[in-house]
Amino acid sequence: MNHIKTLLICAAMAATCVPVTGQYAPEPYGLTPSERQLEWYGREMIAFFHFGINTFEEYVNEGDGKAPAALFNPTALDCRQWMQTLKAAGIPCAILTAKHADGFCLWPSRYTDYCVKNAAWKGGKGNVVREFTDACAEYGIKAGIYLGPHDRHEHLSPLYTTERYKAHYARQLEELMGGYGKIWETWWDGAGADELTTPIYREWHRIVREKQPDCVIFGTKNSYPFADVRWMGNEAGQAGDPCWATTDSIAIRDEAQYYKGLNEGVAGGNAYIPAETDVSIRPSWFYHAEEDQRVKSVKELWDIYCNSVGHNSVLLLNLPPDRRGLIHPTDSLHVALLRKGIDQTFARNLLAGAKVKADNVRGPKFAARLLTDNDKTTYYAGKDGKTTADIVFTLPEQEEFDCLMLQEVIELGHRTTRWSVEYSDNRKEWTPIPEATDKQCVGHKWIVRFSPVKARYVRLRIQDGNACPALHTFGVYKHSLLFK
Repeated sequence: MNHIKTLLICAAMAATCVPVTGQYAPEPYGLTPSERQLEWYGREMIAFFHFGINTFEEYVNEGDGKAPAALFNPTALDCRQWMQTLKAAGIPCAILTAKHADGFCLWPSRYTDYCVKNAAWKGGKGNVVREFTDACAEYGIKAGIYLGPHDRHEHLSPLYTTERYKAHYARQLEELMGGYGKIWETWWDGAGADELTTPIYREWHRIVREKQPDCVIFGTKNSYPFADVRWMGNEAGQAGDPCWATTDSIAIRDEAQYYKGLNEGVAGGNAYIPAETDVSIRPSWFYHAEEDQRVKSVKELWDIYCNSVGHNSVLLLNLPPDRRGLIHPTDSLHVALLRKGIDQTFARNLLAGAKVKADNVRGPKFAARLLTDNDKTTYYAGKDGKTTADIVFTLPEQEEFDCLMLQEVIELGHRTTRWSVEYSDNRKEWTPIPEATDKQCVGHKWIVRFSPVKARYVRLRIQDGNACPALHTFGVYKHSLLFK
């Protein structure tokens, strides 16, 4: 009877006898991303707008909270111009420093005089946060808010206590989370905020979740228990290798392991908190005319992209508006050219059209050929219990390439833990790509660059893992000339 049932099942599967388990998706392994984290990963790049009273001081990046509010006076503020820059750069989300550590607020807060209502700009009637969120809505950009936990201006008051400030910040957070439409990310900078303990952040976290349930929280240090995403440990645009989305909430608080844990994460860690990589397009975070000739080149931005987005992270790129309230044309040009170069590089997967053969295949629904079909809804998977796979791509003819990209099905957790790529012209003698040998993490996207090679055969080797491989995309590519 069991034999008859098996035959009937096989017949129902398009006349191909495939084990039933081969038609079902693999079970997730370990910790997996939330819906908020999946949406965040999909952004890949976010713009950071450091703009405030520091912009109008001479070479100040960390104001002391003593500069007069009247100093803030952009002459031609146009947040629509910011959004036009982002559209050209293919950046879908932006975060504004509504209040940096100096304490000056870019909206007319009811709870402080140190804000735009006492600025020279628009006679105190302006609201940068409103103009920013309105422009985001007009251009289809997701709006985020940086409300700095550390506030040097409030510290100047003789009445300052952490308990009073907890209530003060909570009221300002409610203003921003409840009065400006949908907010996609809030940024809790850890700099200078060591006095703010986890119980304080617990109250602030409650406000965010009640008013903006889909809002991603960037946190570190004492806000870490409530974070959706973490800082990656430096401001140079260099995520780790590996860069696991999982980390360890105990190790992260150990000073000796702090920066390593942020930069690389922890394989098999007890919290799923992926890394966000923040860096400025200029040497400073706020605009200074002296740096107009020191804007990062397109090649430098490409390096940063590959070491952030290409290291299982999301890139948070700062584009500081100038004293007019506009993005400088050099900054706008370079991010637009970065996008053009990215699109040119990944426009053609040289493995598309190749014959594909794997020694570990779950079933036709998860065939290895799906690695190159450019369809986000399909993926390759191996059999349960088998964590290795050799996947060979046979190209119609020899091709030259200098870049590869691999993506894991992150909804199913970190699975592959060691992988390599090789090439050959005869399928007998294989040459490893040194930069792509014994890699560990895959995650949302892993990019490897190397000196150009020519080959007709490419072999992806999944050498170890926590569970059967589940890979969304694999490809080899040729750099855009913009990155040479």
